[in-house]
Amino acid sequence: MEIVTDPEVVIVGAGPAGLVLAWMLQRAEVPYVLVDRQARDEVGTLPKAGIVEYRTVELLRREGLPLEFDAENRRVEFRTPRTRHVFDYADLTGDRPHYVFPQHRLVAELVEALGDEGAPLYFGHRVTHVDPDRPSVTVGDTTWHPRAVVGADGANSVVARALGDRVRVLDRPLAARWLVVSARTAPLVGHTIYAIHPRGYAAHLRRGPDETRFYLEVPVEVSGADLDPDDLRRDLADRLGEPGALDGVEISVDDLDLRTRITTPMQAGPAFLVGDAAHLITPAGGKGMNLAVADAVELAHGLIEANHGDPGRRDAYSDTRLPVIAQTQGFSDWFLRVLSAFSSDALGGDGAAAFVDAMREGWVRRLRDDPLLARWFAHAYAGVDAEPAKP
Repeated sequence: MEIVTDPEVVIVGAGPAGLVLAWMLQRAEVPYVLVDRQARDEVGTLPKAGIVEYRTVELLRREGLPLEFDAENRRVEFRTPRTRHVFDYADLTGDRPHYVFPQHRLVAELVEALGDEGAPLYFGHRVTHVDPDRPSVTVGDTTWHPRAVVGADGANSVVARALGDRVRVLDRPLAARWLVVSARTAPLVGHTIYAIHPRGYAAHLRRGPDETRFYLEVPVEVSGADLDPDDLRRDLADRLGEPGALDGVEISVDDLDLRTRITTPMQAGPAFLVGDAAHLITPAGGKGMNLAVADAVELAHGLIEANHGDPGRRDAYSDTRLPVIAQTQGFSDWFLRVLSAFSSDALGGDGAAAFVDAMREGWVRRLRDDPLLARWFAHAYAGVDAEPAKP
C-alpha cells in the first residue's frame, strides 16, 4: 500500500464512528489515516442498525456530511395479546421523527464520498500492534507514530485491548437471546412494531422498500440454527399478529446475545475509544449507532481544536460522553424490561413469568393512558432533547 507518513491521527475501524471521524478530519485538513481489516468490497455489506435519531440527523447535517435522510419513521405500534396501541411519538416531540437509514448504507456512502476525495483509507489491512504510550500503530511492515490513536473497531477492539488496566470495563451479560432475522420483503406496515408476547418479544423494523429486519426473542440456550426456517417464520408472524405474512419469504438468521458494557474512561493518554469499542448497549430503542456517531463528532472537534493548539475539549472527551452514555443505557435497560419475556425477573418459574407478562402489559397500557409517561418516552426514544423549562 502507498503509505501516508506522519499522520496526526490513526483511526482503526471503518464503521459509522470511524468514518464520521475521518470525514470531519478530512474537512478540517488534519492529517490522518484510517485502517480496516475488511476488504473494500466487504465494508458496508452486512445489515445492522437502521434507525437514526432526530438529534443525530441534526448533528450530521451541521457537520456537512453528504447524507440524505428522507424516509421517516414517526410511529411505533405496541402489540400484546390484549392491547394494541399505535404510538405517534413524532407528534409528541413537535414533529421530530426517526429516520430509516440502515447502518450499512451510511458506511457505504461515507466510504464512497471519502474515496472520491482521495482520503487515506486502507482496507484489507490488519493492525498487528498498538502501543498506547508512544503511541504507535503497526500494520504489516509499517509503523505510524501519530499524536492520537482512535479505536473505532467494534466490541473486540484491538485498541481497547492495548489499553489494558489503564481503563476499567464494566460488563454485564443478560439472560436473553434475540434472533436477528433479515428478510427480503417489503415492510408489513409503515411503522415499527414491538410485539410483547408471552413466548418472547418480536419486532418488525423497516430498513428499505424491499428489506425488513425482525427480532425474535428465544431462550438463551436456543440458536437460530436449531430452528426449522418454516417454523421460525410462522412463530415470528404469529407473535407479530400477522399470521402467514412471512410464508415463503427469503430470510437469513443470526444469533444476538445481549450484554451491556461501558469502558471508563474512554481515553488513556493519546488513545481514544468510540462506539462499540467503548460501550455496548442492547438494541432496545435503537441507540447503538447513534451513540457511536455522537462519540465521533465530539472527539473530532476535540482533535481538530487540539491540532490548532487547544487540547481542552479533546482532554475532556471521556468526561463529556460518559454521562450521556450512562443515561442512554438506563433508558435501553428499562425498555428491555418492557419488551423481554426472559428478563432476570422471570427466572423464578411460572409465577414469576406470569408476573413479568402482567408487568409488560401494564407498561404498554400506561404508555397509552399516561400523557406524562408518553411524552418522556417519545423524547427519549426519538432522541429529541426536551425544551428547557421556562423560568
